[in-house]
This record gives sequence, structure tokens and C-alpha cells, in this order.
Amino acid sequence: MMGKRAQQKRAAKHAKQAKQRKAAASRSAATFAAVAANLPQLRSMDDILFGPMATPWGDFTETHATVDDAIAAAEKAGGVLSCFSFDDSGEYERSLRQDADGWLYEVALYPRGSLRELVMTSWLDADDQDQAVERLRCALAAYVPDGLRHPGIEAVQRPSTTSVPRIGWAQSVPVAGLRTWEDVRLAEKEMALFALAPLADGTGRSYGPLPEETFALFRAHGLSARDCAGCGAPVTDRHPHWPGVLVSVENEFGPVCARSRLGEESLQRVGHVLHAAEARPAGKLTGKEQKVQCQYCDVHVTEQHPDWPGVWTEAGGYCRPTCAAPGFGADDATQYDLVDCVYPHAPAGAGEGPAAAAIAAAKKGGYFFQPRLPSFLEG
Repeated sequence: MMGKRAQQKRAAKHAKQAKQRKAAASRSAATFAAVAANLPQLRSMDDILFGPMATPWGDFTETHATVDDAIAAAEKAGGVLSCFSFDDSGEYERSLRQDADGWLYEVALYPRGSLRELVMTSWLDADDQDQAVERLRCALAAYVPDGLRHPGIEAVQRPSTTSVPRIGWAQSVPVAGLRTWEDVRLAEKEMALFALAPLADGTGRSYGPLPEETFALFRAHGLSARDCAGCGAPVTDRHPHWPGVLVSVENEFGPVCARSRLGEESLQRVGHVLHAAEARPAGKLTGKEQKVQCQYCDVHVTEQHPDWPGVWTEAGGYCRPTCAAPGFGADDATQYDLVDCVYPHAPAGAGEGPAAAAIAAAKKGGYFFQPRLPSFLEG
């Protein structure tokens, strides 16, 4: 039979577990309420059936019932009216544009994935970024194989929502004769541009490394086009949040290299390298380094890690130099133009770091995500 003291301990344990379950349920309810408050309010059966499937282009054609209505809006807007939208096949900008010959309907297709990252890092690396835009246009034009080239397709630069240029391929048709959006859809079917959609993905698979021939092509057009010798990602050391640190800008790894090309299976956090000979096993902290708390998250950081000299790095676990990643919340166009890279740590009381303004803006706009996952969940 269980003794009195053992019974008391067991009762106390059960009471503690019940309290924890109640607190967890309360937190879950609060989280659900906060998320629900930010969801659009559904007012009709159409909202329930079709609201979640709405697209920017669908909203555009609903706002402008006919092509003539869209042209009228474009005239008021100064001669251009555009809609940027993602779909399964690519990232497109559909526009009504006025030129010397009249109104045109244009579709622009933009690089994404690793190819987009190569465009962005090459531009960030450039000493003359205006000149780099023209070189990127030439590189993307040459990137299209002979069999997919068409006299109506050109490499273009279009307005961006940030300082990072938006460069891709575009094809246009005269608006004359196009009255309904069904007319436009049929005209799109004749466009050779859509055959480039798989090409715009780079390798055709998420986060796959680009072939060395693609980097060589960009270098032949006067661009830096640097790739990490460990993971194959395009990298730059001129990112505004990470000056002097090699980073990738298309995913949440930032300055962290997976060493996939070198066959390294370890989960240790190591930096990108430009030459395979520079790769080495991850260093370790001695435990004697000076540590302070990051002002943006709850971890202690040090700038004395052997693999990240001068960079504030988590002083425990995998020693990550990354504090937070951009979250979700921007529209398609803004999200595409964002230099999508993780933010660095900043020690409390040490002044504002290079990413301070970006982090403040991200928090204000609800576009900030702290990936503070336990180490055992990262495997």
C-alpha cells in the first residue's frame, strides 16, 4: 500500500499537471483568438466557398469588370496599371501599359527560387548597381535557350516595392480587340512567354543548387555571381543586415551553410565558404566568452565564437547567428521584392545594429517571426 507521504507527492504532481494543462489550454485559446481576429470576416456563402481561393488577379478583374474599365483606371494612374500575383506555375505581373503605339497588355514572368537569389546577390554585390541592372537583363536574355527564344519576349526591369530591382521576361499584345477578360485569357494562350515558366525556377526544384554553367553565364556578363562551395547557394557579403558576412537571401538559413555538396551530415551551424578548402568542422565555445542578452529575443549571445568572429552568435545549442526571420503578411508584390533573409542578433544596450530599422518596421507591420525552436525539433 502506498504510504501517506507518497500519496501526498502523487497528489501534488497531479495538481501541478492539471494546472499546466489548464494554462496550456488558456494559451491555445488566446492564440486562436488572436489569429481569428486577423482573419477576414466572411459575410456570405460566396465568401465561404470562394473567399479562401481568391487571388490578386481575381480581385483585379472583379474590380475592373472589363478591359476598358481597366484602361480608364490606368489612364488615371499615369499610363500603367499592374497586378502582381503568384500561382503554381510562376510569379507574374500583368499590366496595361500605354506606349507610342497605343495600349498594350503585358505579362512579365520573374525568376524565383535559386535563380532569383542569384539575381539578387549579384545585384547586391555590384559596385555600380545601376550598371548591374543592365547586365542582369542581358544575362537573363542569354539564359533563355535558343529553342525558347521568341522575338516578342524581352528581358525587362519593372518597378519594385523596394530598392531591389525587379527583373524578368515580358511579352505584350495590343489591347485592340480585347474587351473582356476571357478575350485576354485566350490571347495569353498564344504567348510564348509561358513556355519559360519552368526555366524561371532555375533547377525546377525548391532550393536546389543551380548548375555551375548558370553562374559562369552571369560572370560572363560582368556580374560577381558567387556561390557557396559547401551548399551551392548564391551568396553575398553586402547584405544590408549582414555587412561582411556571406549570406544567402532566398530562405531562412541566411549565413548558415548546410554543406550539402561536401557530404556533411552534421547539424552543426557553420558559415558559407567560397572555396571547399575553407570548409572545416564547426568550432566550439570554451564557456569563458563574454555573453550578453539579445535585445530582440531571449537568448544569450557572444561575438567571440570561432566560426563567427565579430558576429553576435547564440552562446548555446547550435550557436546560431540568426535571431529572426521575416514572417508572412505582405501582399504578393511586396513579399516578392523583400530581401528575404534572416535578421541578426543585437546585444542589449549596445546600440542599434544594421538591421534595427528593418526589424522595427517588420514588427510594426506584423511581418516578423522569431524561429525559437528547441534544438531537438530542428533535426
